[in-house]
Amino acid sequence: MFFTFSQNNSGGGFDFDEARGISEYVVVEADDADEANYRAERIGLYFDGDGDCSCCGNRWSEQWGSDTGDAVPSIYGGPVQTATSHMKWLGDNPDVFVHFSDGRIVAHHLRTER
Repeated sequence: MFFTFSQNNSGGGFDFDEARGISEYVVVEADDADEANYRAERIGLYFDGDGDCSCCGNRWSEQWGSDTGDAVPSIYGGPVQTATSHMKWLGDNPDVFVHFSDGRIVAHHLRTER
């Protein structure tokens, strides 16, 4: 299953790290929500809000035990390959990184709605 972590632009900006596979959205393949959270933390996501903007809220939120994930890497309830965005917050950088359980990391660019 695939679990999507969407980044809150805490403090008015997004963290981006191409080498680690961190962008506005990080999708993690895992057996359950707990494993997805563990793998996300190993990638570099954090769930304690340390250093995040107090007015904007935490940058990342963990998956809950009741979250079952999606059969394919998804955003907004649909596959990342067909997902669109109103705004390209990170310019020409990938909007999504999908982390597969076999270690592959695949970047995706969301299409912009006009």
